[in-house]
Amino acid sequence: MPFIRIVDVGAVFLGGDNFDKLVQEGHAQVIGFEPQKEECEKLNARALAEASRADKVKRQYFPYFIGDGSRRKFYFTNTGYTSSLYEPNQELAQHFENLAEVCRVTRVEEVQTTRLDDIPELGEVDFLKMDVQGAELDVIRGASKTLQHVTVIQTEVEYIPLYKNQPLFSDVDIALREQGFLLHGMTSNCGACLKPFSARTYRPYTQVLWCDYVYVKNFMHLDHLSARQRLAMAVVLHEVYLSYDLVAFILGVHDQIAKTRYKDFYLAKMFAALNVS
Repeated sequence: MPFIRIVDVGAVFLGGDNFDKLVQEGHAQVIGFEPQKEECEKLNARALAEASRADKVKRQYFPYFIGDGSRRKFYFTNTGYTSSLYEPNQELAQHFENLAEVCRVTRVEEVQTTRLDDIPELGEVDFLKMDVQGAELDVIRGASKTLQHVTVIQTEVEYIPLYKNQPLFSDVDIALREQGFLLHGMTSNCGACLKPFSARTYRPYTQVLWCDYVYVKNFMHLDHLSARQRLAMAVVLHEVYLSYDLVAFILGVHDQIAKTRYKDFYLAKMFAALNVS
């Protein structure tokens, strides 16, 4: 089982990550980026508390503004988790229940963004998670070299411009497909009610706003990946997304190339666990 290298861009703590099990069981390490200094310090303190001793810390966070390497304005908001390189679109947000209230700008600073490709300490990344409030395309544009090694991406995208002039889902989707990724699935799909309707008295919502999507390297070209990339991809998809069918497919291709029998072993274990004959 390969050791998984995870990069978490926009790592503000919101209750835990879907890859926590991999990290806690010693199968992965995380390098994260959270530009809000206080939040970054909290993340490092939590990582230290999680470790048995200081030299066993499995997560490390840096207060970098990850993007395309340009100088930009950063919009800090009242809640922190809605802060962004893009200005919140209050003209739009005000029409939705409880949306404008959580993305009110408290200050603006000019910052220097850093490209993932310019951080040599990252090494070869297996799994990239992005939650940067509209700036996902900026991260992608600064990570063409990094993405050559990545096999799984989880990224938040918006369907409508919650931030002024932000790229939307279609822009991010095109950019990732150009980098050799395919859309695999989603982990959440979120929306809100237009006022005066409320989710408390109406069905949850009719207007979708954002979603977390999962992308994978094109599984029709797995022979273009290294043996380690194929196995790392299988580990992440099994442990984080429970994508057992795609894992079996990947292992089958790997077996053909590497002359192994991982797929048979995997299917036997999975069918026994799922009580499938």
